[in-house]
Amino acid sequence: MKKWCTIKPGDTVDLIAPAARCADALLTDVIKLLTSWGLHCNVPPDIFGDDLLCANNDARRFEQLNAALTNTTSKAVICVRGGYGSARLIPMLEKIAAPNHNKLFVGMSDITALHIFLQQQWQWPVLHGAVALDKFSPESIQQLKEVMFGEIATLKFADLIPLNAIAAKETIIASTITGGNLTLVQACLGTSWQLKPNNKIIFLEEVNERGFRVDRMLEHLKQAAIFTGIKALLLGDFTKGEEPDGTSKVPAVIERFAKEADFPVLQISGIGHGFINKPLPLGTKVNISLGRKPMLECFFVPPFEKGGLGGI
Repeated sequence: MKKWCTIKPGDTVDLIAPAARCADALLTDVIKLLTSWGLHCNVPPDIFGDDLLCANNDARRFEQLNAALTNTTSKAVICVRGGYGSARLIPMLEKIAAPNHNKLFVGMSDITALHIFLQQQWQWPVLHGAVALDKFSPESIQQLKEVMFGEIATLKFADLIPLNAIAAKETIIASTITGGNLTLVQACLGTSWQLKPNNKIIFLEEVNERGFRVDRMLEHLKQAAIFTGIKALLLGDFTKGEEPDGTSKVPAVIERFAKEADFPVLQISGIGHGFINKPLPLGTKVNISLGRKPMLECFFVPPFEKGGLGGI
C-alpha cells in the first residue's frame, strides 16, 4: 500500500458523484463546510445530469472521476453520495493507468466498489466516511475532519464487542482492513475486482436489508470462500432492516453467523449509515487486540513514526 495522504487548509479537493446524486441543497452545504475548513472545492459544473438511475450518465461520471483522480493540483477526492452506480465505472477505470501519486479518497456505501478497486489495483489506502451534514452527527463530521487533516496518527476504537469465542481469546491481530458495504462486497463476486481477502480483516456494514437478505449475502460470501483465510471480521452498523411488523431479525442472523464462524467476529458500532458514523481507514496498518476488552488501532503512519501524536 502507498502512504496515507492528508490535506491542509488551502488545499484543493475534488467533489464528484460517481454513483447517485444528492440534493442540490446538500451539495451546497457540503461546499460551505469544506470551505469553512479552508479548502478550495473543485466541482464539475455538470456534476448532476440526466440519467435513469445515477447522478449523470456513465461516460460523464467516469470523466469526472478520472479527472479527479488524475488532477495534479488537488489533494483529495470526496464522493458526495453513494446510492448506486460506482461499479458501472470500473470497466472504464481498468483501462487507465494509475497516477504516479495517490491522494486521499473519501466515500462510503456504494463507493465501496471504488474503494476495493483502488486498494487492490492501485494500492491506494482509502477512507470510509462521508461529509453528509443531513445524516451524520457533528461529532462524526469532526472526527472525519481530524482524520482528513492528519491531526492524529492513530485512530482507536475501544468499544468492540466479541461475537464468538475465538474473538474473546487474548491475542493481537496485525493486518489491514478491507470491505465496506455488504451488498457491494457481494456484488464484486465473479468480477475482475473481486475482493482479495487473504490475511485481511474484512469490515461490513449495511442499511435497509432485512434479516433473510443479510443472511443470504453472508452465506453467499461464505460459500464463495471470501471468508477463507481472513484474520477477522468486523461488523459495523446494520440499520433500518426491520420486518413488516417492526421487529428485526438482523441481530439474531449476525449472532448465528458469528457462532458458526471459525474466525474472530467482532462488532464495531458507530460505523455505517447511522447518525453516528465514525471514519474508518481501509488499507492502512491496524492492530486488533482481542480478549475481554478488544480494541482496534488504525495507524495512519507506521507505529515507529508516531512521535507525540495521540489518538481518538
